[in-house]
Formats: sequence, structure tokens, C-alpha cells
Amino acid sequence: MIQRIQTIFWFIVAVLFIVMIPNDWMKIIATDGDYNFSALGVFKADNQIITGVPLIIYLAMMAVLNIVIIFLYKKRILQARLTIISIILTLCFYLLVLMYRYMSFEGEITATNWNFPLILPVINVILSVLAWRGVVKDEAKVRSLDRLR
Repeated sequence: MIQRIQTIFWFIVAVLFIVMIPNDWMKIIATDGDYNFSALGVFKADNQIITGVPLIIYLAMMAVLNIVIIFLYKKRILQARLTIISIILTLCFYLLVLMYRYMSFEGEITATNWNFPLILPVINVILSVLAWRGVVKDEAKVRSLDRLR
């Protein structure tokens, strides 16, 4: 059962969370200077304004959660529930990013340049939904075969 298509989806989700860590997420232009925002923190001209340790821990925990989900293949209902939790936590990631964005600036924000890594959580949600649908289909198939016995 480990060779199911959901396994590939969860693995890709875990890899995409890890890929987000070293890349810059956005460049913010404020009245008091330019800021770079990534998982490592918020930087203004090589000076770290806010540490990114909570973001790194969050992304690493999300990657580990999706790897753990892979190895729960004998417990399909638990897999489905953990996948829903993963989807919710992935969407909460954007709240965390917005919180970091607005708490780290003294001046007024004039422009924000979003980079590619901030699209990856949306891709992760789509892949997680596909994985959840696969688990639900597998569970329905197992239950229908149990009825035939």
C-alpha cells in the first residue's frame, strides 16, 4: 500500500516545504528602506530585524508531518485526518507570513514584490487535497470489499 499515488503527493509536499526555507519570499519597499523576507527572517541591508527561527521550525514540522503521514498507510482514516490538519496548517502559514510582514516595519510599506516560494503552499494544499481524495477512495474500496465477504 505504500506505492499509492498519495505517497508521491505527500513526498512532494514535504520537499516543497523544505525548498521554501533557503529562498527569499518577498522584497518589501518601505519608506525607511528595503527589506528582504525569507524563512531565515526579515533583513534590512544585511541586518536581521526579526529572526526566522519560528518560520523554519514551522516549515520543518510541516515537512515531517507529511513524511509521517506516508508511513501511516495501514491507518487510512488517521491518514485522512492528518492530511486535513496539514491542509489547515498550510493555510495558517499565510497568516504567519502576514503577521511577520506587518510587525517588522517602522515605516509605511510602499510596495511588496512577492517571489515564487510563496506560491508553493498553494501547490501543497492542492497536492494534499488530491492525497486526501486518494485516501478516501482507498478506504471506500476496502469497505466495499469487506461488505462482499
